[in-house]
Amino acid sequence: MFAAARRNELGSYGPRVTLLEKLSASHARIEQCFLKAGETLVSVMEIVGALVSALDQFTSSLGGDAIKDTIADLRKSVADLASLPETAAARQKAFDDIAQLCAQTVLQVEDMRETFRYLRTFAISVKITGAGIDEFAGFADEIRERIQSGAREIDSFAQQLGAMNGELGKAKNFADGVLSDFQATIPAIIASLDRSALLLAQERKEMSAIADDVRHTANQVQSKIASVLSALQIGDITRQRIEHVRDSFKITEEFTASTDGRSLTPEERWDIERAVFALAVAQIDQMLEDFREKSASISSIIASFAQDATQMLSQRERLGSFSANADKNVLKAMERDIGHASTLAVDIQARGSESDKLVARVSESVQALLSGIDVVRGIKTDIHYMALNSNLRCSRLGDAGRAVNVVSGELRTFAGRLEDPANAVMAGMQAVKAVAGSLLVTHEDGRAHDVVLPLPEALEAIKAASQSMDAGLRDVTEQGGAVFGRIMAAVKSLDFESQLGAVLADSADIARKVMEQQGVPDQLPPVAEIVGGRIFAIYTMVQERQIHIAILPGSTLEAAAEAPAAQSDDDFLEDALF
Repeated sequence: MFAAARRNELGSYGPRVTLLEKLSASHARIEQCFLKAGETLVSVMEIVGALVSALDQFTSSLGGDAIKDTIADLRKSVADLASLPETAAARQKAFDDIAQLCAQTVLQVEDMRETFRYLRTFAISVKITGAGIDEFAGFADEIRERIQSGAREIDSFAQQLGAMNGELGKAKNFADGVLSDFQATIPAIIASLDRSALLLAQERKEMSAIADDVRHTANQVQSKIASVLSALQIGDITRQRIEHVRDSFKITEEFTASTDGRSLTPEERWDIERAVFALAVAQIDQMLEDFREKSASISSIIASFAQDATQMLSQRERLGSFSANADKNVLKAMERDIGHASTLAVDIQARGSESDKLVARVSESVQALLSGIDVVRGIKTDIHYMALNSNLRCSRLGDAGRAVNVVSGELRTFAGRLEDPANAVMAGMQAVKAVAGSLLVTHEDGRAHDVVLPLPEALEAIKAASQSMDAGLRDVTEQGGAVFGRIMAAVKSLDFESQLGAVLADSADIARKVMEQQGVPDQLPPVAEIVGGRIFAIYTMVQERQIHIAILPGSTLEAAAEAPAAQSDDDFLEDALF
């Protein structure tokens, strides 16, 4: 009677239904929990991938050829700017040289003016001494007119030379002002731009290193996520093994309801059912042990995400600090310096144009003076030959022409004195022309104009680089913050032990209590091998087969288990049919 009651208890749906309900609940929770875990980790993987892409784009903006070319062009422009004080000093020296030449010319001109005053005196003497000689009356008027013409030319020359000296004074004052301004402003701009270029190179290097650190950490997280995603197969394996335990009860129930099952005695049916319960307990215990082992490994990896996320957040803040303070931002400082340099370059161009006009006026004056001194030299030659002709006439007249002859000789002598100062003035003006011409050539081909053009282009390139880097930093910091938040949420949500381990443990406890109450049969009827064979056929892992053979042994089952016996635990994960 007692045995019948035990059989009735085991055969009833009480413990078995409770166990199957627990297993079904575990099965449903596993599906939900591991699906959510997979989705969470995939979302983390995606956002980390977005962070890596942002880092790649950011470091690309740091190492692009465009900014390198811009820096190279900027350095050339800086070198051009650096040469401007030297160019201005050379121009100032040229103006000083012209001024010195003009001062020497003024002395020569005064000497010539003095000579023409003597010549006018002698021209009057010719008229007086030759008053009684008819053929000298016209000659005296002619030579006097020629001398007066020369005097007017030299006076005009002196007046033009004075006007040129006035222009030259303006040019010198202008050159002095330009040189003073250049010396006061350009070295400071050059030093700041050079310093900024060096700081930019160092900053880019530091930012690139930090970005590499963030990328390395992100890659580590991606690798860990991949490991966890692979380890999440334990969810599918556990789910499948739960199905196999449930199916083992279903197969047993179907067998006992079949013709062969109905031929069993109640004791035989009871023994088979107890054996299946024992098999369920062993399978659940092993399943729980494997699940907890894998869950602990997963939890350990997931827990390390928090440290990775904190590290990425710290690195992100370090990157963000580069643009947090605009006053300390190197690119912003370069924008200001280049803007200042551009303004200065425009002023340089305006001053250069004004200076060109002054030099052009000096050159025009020199050309006019050269023409004027040529006229004076021609007049000097005319006076010389006219006086020589007078000497020849006086020689033919004898004593009557002696007085005129003496005066004509003086005319020749003083006319000859015009030669040296005239030549000196000509040489001086030629020298002035050469210096003035070199100023124009130097300014047209020099850097004062060229330096204006590259600076706005460099400024635009620097602004573009600054905007690109700022956008990259914002993207990286935003993505970094999102990664941190997503990882921390995943760390809190992916706790498989608390969510599933307890439920599986409850299932094992229910089956174990039944085992403790009912015991394990010492011997099974021969038909038990049929039930065992059908259950054995549903397994997909070596562990299940090995546990099965230990509970429900049989020659047929043992032979079937030998073929896959060499499979490893890793093969269980890869070969499981989910």
